[in-house]
Amino acid sequence: MQTQNQQLLQQITERDDYNIKLVLEGLRAKQLQDTLLLEKHNMEKEIQQASTSLDFYNMKAARIEDQLRFCSDQVQKLGEERFQKSVSLENTQKRLSDMRRSSHQAKESLEDSQFKIERSRAALLELQIEIERERFKKKRIEEELEVARRKVVLLQAKTEGNSMIERLQEELREYREILKCSICLDRPKEVVITKCYHLFCNPCVHKVTENRHRKCPIVQQIQNMMTHEKSDRETVLVRRMLQDGLLDVVCLKH
Repeated sequence: MQTQNQQLLQQITERDDYNIKLVLEGLRAKQLQDTLLLEKHNMEKEIQQASTSLDFYNMKAARIEDQLRFCSDQVQKLGEERFQKSVSLENTQKRLSDMRRSSHQAKESLEDSQFKIERSRAALLELQIEIERERFKKKRIEEELEVARRKVVLLQAKTEGNSMIERLQEELREYREILKCSICLDRPKEVVITKCYHLFCNPCVHKVTENRHRKCPIVQQIQNMMTHEKSDRETVLVRRMLQDGLLDVVCLKH
């Protein structure tokens, strides 16, 4: 009896162990099923994402193909434009070469014209100088003729009035006064001012040149003190003395 109880107890124990084992295996199977379902769901999700990505990449590939065709067309257009620009550049270079040649010719022509102009200016300047010389000679001759005419009239008057010697002595005194310096009235005149043909002695001229204004004293102070006849005689005498080299020349401002 005891032996049967032990056997039954052992069978019950074994059955419990078996049931526990079945429960555990069922739990493992359930966990495995859940895991497989989760993996299936994840794989389906990944497949869906992959399909979406495939559609996106297909669309992107189509867009890239369109861009590639557009770029190919652009490359072809750029090639044509490059050829046209190359032809245009050659034509432009030819025109530039022609323009440089024309510019060089124009420059040579301009230099030749400038040389002719300079030569003409030099000739014109020489001609103007010659004209001024002739004018000066003419004026001097006219002044000498006027002085001679006055002398003739004076001599005629002296002859008629029987006072030729007195008039000549008066004229000699006037010439002596003319030859004296107009400033100091003592020393003889040695220097002429070219602007007004006034004569002064050398010391007085040095004093004038040391002055800041450097102006002719006669022009500045006593312009109206000499008579017209005496001024004409002095001018003619000055020019004759200049021609003979008897006077020095000094330039002063008026």
